[in-house]
Amino acid sequence: MRCRISSLSGTNQMRRTAFTLVELLVVIAIIGILVAMLLPAIQAARESARRSQCQNNVKQICLALLNYHTAEKIFPPSTNLPAKVAPQRSSTFLQNWVITILPYLEQQNLYDLFDLTVVINDPINREPRGVEIPTMLCPSDPFNRSPYAGAHPREGDNWARGNYGANASIGFFSNSFRAAGGPDAPLWKDPRTRGVMGQSVAVKIAQITDGTSTTILISELRAGLSGRDRRGTWALGAPSSSVLWGHATDNAIGPNSCLPNSDNILGCSKIMDDVGEETLLAECMSCGEPGNEQGGTRSSHTGGVFVGMVDGSVHFISDFIDKGVQWEPDPAEYHTWQRLNASGDAQLVDQSEY
Repeated sequence: MRCRISSLSGTNQMRRTAFTLVELLVVIAIIGILVAMLLPAIQAARESARRSQCQNNVKQICLALLNYHTAEKIFPPSTNLPAKVAPQRSSTFLQNWVITILPYLEQQNLYDLFDLTVVINDPINREPRGVEIPTMLCPSDPFNRSPYAGAHPREGDNWARGNYGANASIGFFSNSFRAAGGPDAPLWKDPRTRGVMGQSVAVKIAQITDGTSTTILISELRAGLSGRDRRGTWALGAPSSSVLWGHATDNAIGPNSCLPNSDNILGCSKIMDDVGEETLLAECMSCGEPGNEQGGTRSSHTGGVFVGMVDGSVHFISDFIDKGVQWEPDPAEYHTWQRLNASGDAQLVDQSEY
C-alpha cells in the first residue's frame, strides 16, 4: 500500500512540473519577440562588418595605386582604347587601371593570364576577365557575384564584377560633348576639370595641385542589376564599369544620385527590358542612352560612399555632401563634391565639409 501511495505522489509531482499548452505558447511568443528585437542589431552588426571590409578594400587599392606611382612615377590611365576608336561609342577596350595594378594587388598570376596585345573582350581573355578578385568586391553589394554577360556581341561574356572606379574627370568620356576622353580633350587638358586617371593618360602626384588629401583617387561603384548591365565590371574600362566620368555634373551630380538617366551607358535599353525602369529608379541606378559618356559613384551602404584619396586615406562621403544642383563650369562656383574630384581647380576644401 505504501508503494502505491508513493507512486501516485510521484505522478502528481510530474504533472505539476510539466508545461501547459498556454505556458508553452507564452514562451514561444517571448522568444519571437526577443528574436524580432535582436534581428535589427544582428543585421546592423553584419553591415558594420561589411562596411569595414569595403573600407579596407578601398585602402588596399589606393596603396596598390600609390605603389604603382612610386615605380612608374605616374598613375595608370583608367582605360585605354584601340587606335581611332571614338570613346563614347566604344564597346572594345584595351587594359584598364585594374588590370595594370594587378601585380600590386598580389595578383601577378592573374595578370600573366591576360594577353594585353589584344582587346580585353577578345575570346583569349575570357578566362582571366571572369576571375573574382576579393579586394575588388564590396560585401554590401548584393549583385556583385553575378557576372556581366555582355550587352553587345563584340564584348563577349564572363566578366567578373567589381565595386571600385577610378576618378577620371568631371568631363565626359567623349571627344565631342564636354569632351574629356583623351589626352588632347579640352576638359582633360584643363586641370580644373580633370581628375587623376583619364583615357590613355593620367597625372603625376606633382600635378595634383589641390592637395593629395583632398583629391579623390577612387570611389565606389555598384554592380549591374542584370546580366546585361555592364556597371561594376572590374576588367572593363567603361563609364560605370570601372571608371567615373561626369560624376559631378548633370543627373550624376553627387554620390548615389537617384535622378533619371544619371548613368549614360551603352545597353541601357536592354537593362530596362530586364529589370524595368521603376526598379532602376527605386535602386537609384537609373541609366540613359544613347551614349557611353557618364558614370556616377554609388554604393549599397546607407547614406553615402567610401572614397580613397590620393594620399591613401579613406573617407565616407555622405549622399548629402554640398554638391549643388548642376555643374557650374566656373571653378569659383564649384561645390565641395566638385572640388574633391577636380585635381587642379585651385579651390580649397576644408575637411570639415565632408
